[in-house]
Amino acid sequence: VGNEICIWGVPTFPEADDVYSYEDLYWLSRIISAEARGEPFVGQLAVGTVVINRTRSDYYPDTIYKVIFDKVGGTQFTPASTGSVYREPTESSVIAAKLCLEGFSLDDGILFFFNSSIAAGSWITANREYTMTVGRHDFYS
Repeated sequence: VGNEICIWGVPTFPEADDVYSYEDLYWLSRIISAEARGEPFVGQLAVGTVVINRTRSDYYPDTIYKVIFDKVGGTQFTPASTGSVYREPTESSVIAAKLCLEGFSLDDGILFFFNSSIAAGSWITANREYTMTVGRHDFYS
């Protein structure tokens, strides 16, 4: 009658295993945690977005694991060389990783980030387009 809605059946949602692999969640949550521990949640999403964007780029490997440990042109992610990527991830980094793996993206073009308080980033600032700052990280496309 007028404003009534009828729903037939029970809605179904895909299982997490149908959307992403355990390995992808394992590595993405760990790199987010290692790179963005203590950052606002949106900063964790931004780091995850960079990793996912790289897997989709022709210039980087096509898996999360390979992107994290890629050494073409030098170490891409410091925690991969220091070992902090192996630490247990924070709960918020696991949530951020799940959202990124399910398709959330802050910006489909961001491929780089750095924390200007601890890294020079001179190559990035000279060669890439600045996109945004989230927390202590600057992001570039």
